[in-house]
Amino acid sequence: MKAYICSHSGNEDDALDIFQDAMVALCKQIKTGKFDTRYEIAGFLFSVSRNLWINKIKKNNRNVLMPEIIEKAEEYDYSDDIITVEKERVLKELISKLGEKCFQLLQFSIYKDYSGAEICDIMGFTSIDAVKTQKYKCKQKLLNLLELNPVYKEVIE
Repeated sequence: MKAYICSHSGNEDDALDIFQDAMVALCKQIKTGKFDTRYEIAGFLFSVSRNLWINKIKKNNRNVLMPEIIEKAEEYDYSDDIITVEKERVLKELISKLGEKCFQLLQFSIYKDYSGAEICDIMGFTSIDAVKTQKYKCKQKLLNLLELNPVYKEVIE
């Protein structure tokens, strides 16, 4: 975390403050029973610390570019890899709970911007109205999954 914050307009004191705040957040998650032990603690701490740092920069109205890739190999921060792996794991878990058909429908309609007629043809729905109804149900199911487990939302953001 120290290397990340120092390379993004911070100093050692900022890094220590942010890390301490992240530890407090972790303790609160554990005390309230919201922390899922299947998650990597390092990934959680990095994610929270990074978000806290970004918020602090925004609050201080600093205009700082925060590149996602550190170009120098000797300064490479493997925490980004941990976050990527954690995001991938969470997304796979969400997809498994959402169901392949819902995931595919949302992917076609949101990311690929297919029309209702195209989705109807591809996925074998009986009508465009059936596509709209199922899309609504899938969105609600996804929102409920995110609401029931805020760690999903936190990791994905």
